[in-house]
Amino acid sequence: MKTTEASWIIAAILILVSYHTYLVWMVKRHPLHADIGINTCVRQAWVQAIMQRQPGDVLAVQTLRNALMSASFLASTAILLVAGLLSFILTNKGSLESFNKVLDMLEARHPDVLLSQLLLLVVTFFFAFFNFALSVRYYNHVGFMLNAVDKIAGHILPETFMTASLQRAAFHFMLGMRAFLMILPFGLWLLGGVWFLLGSVLLVIILWRIDFPSRKLIHTTQCQVNKN
Repeated sequence: MKTTEASWIIAAILILVSYHTYLVWMVKRHPLHADIGINTCVRQAWVQAIMQRQPGDVLAVQTLRNALMSASFLASTAILLVAGLLSFILTNKGSLESFNKVLDMLEARHPDVLLSQLLLLVVTFFFAFFNFALSVRYYNHVGFMLNAVDKIAGHILPETFMTASLQRAAFHFMLGMRAFLMILPFGLWLLGGVWFLLGSVLLVIILWRIDFPSRKLIHTTQCQVNKN
């Protein structure tokens, strides 16, 4: 590996790691300045509102069904991509060599580098599948929790427990989506280190627009749902 290509790869990794480190810091210190913190607050308010409605209310069922269907579809997509990539790697050695020759026209590389990059894509898609599967699990549990009601005592489980389960479902869904988005720089890495760097910069620009909405729209930095 050339020194310049190694520099591009290191720079790309530093960009991705630095951005997500800053994102975690913002979510912890100023939750309502980040989209993740805003959605966390909204889910807390949603659970409170649903618990005040009649048991079996269609709003809770439809909302959870939509989230469940999204997670199920994305989990199925991820595992299909894992199977496709593994099939390509393990059963098409000739095609893999031909693909490597095509990429060599852009940048000379060792044959094992391409295999490592494809395996990285496999691991990324499997990570996405794992998180989407866990998201499906938690969404299923929340559906039962919200409708587990005693006629006299009301909801059997406390609000904090149901909120925590819903937040876990959303957290794993978010991790799965992040893994899908990481395919942009990882996929471009097949073309070379400089493409990996460009893909990382492009992804960070896109994520910045998603993760940090305009601060002028929200005048507080902390969720006030449970502070009334």
